[in-house]
Amino acid sequence: MGAIVPWSLLELPPASGELSAPTNDINLTACLALITSHATFYTGFSEFGWLYPMKYFRPVAYLVPLNLLEEFSKPLSLSFRLLGNILADELTLAVLYGLVPIAIPIPVFLLGLFTSGIQALVFATLTGAYLGETIECLLE
Repeated sequence: MGAIVPWSLLELPPASGELSAPTNDINLTACLALITSHATFYTGFSEFGWLYPMKYFRPVAYLVPLNLLEEFSKPLSLSFRLLGNILADELTLAVLYGLVPIAIPIPVFLLGLFTSGIQALVFATLTGAYLGETIECLLE
């Protein structure tokens, strides 16, 4: 609803605040990224049991700290990528609505819809890639 309805054009009571895209909040994007991370751990442990942590010792054992850092940076990267792109779209629309409220923001609004769709696709694709990597990690 935050992407389809231009809430900035509607007058809202001061106590209610402004409605915006849900992924405009770091809490939601971090939650989505953590769900993805937990899904990869669950998939790994359900497929391989307690052999799953052995994937961190591949290709050689001294790379364990880098492999763990990669595992913890995935949710951070997912959440900041989604938040940054959606927040940039929201701020651009807010500035344009303030400067020129009618004609100019419409193409930017349509571009924002396109960008939001692309971000959803990127998030889903990366989640699928992480799950696929988890499943094939120990099959080699």
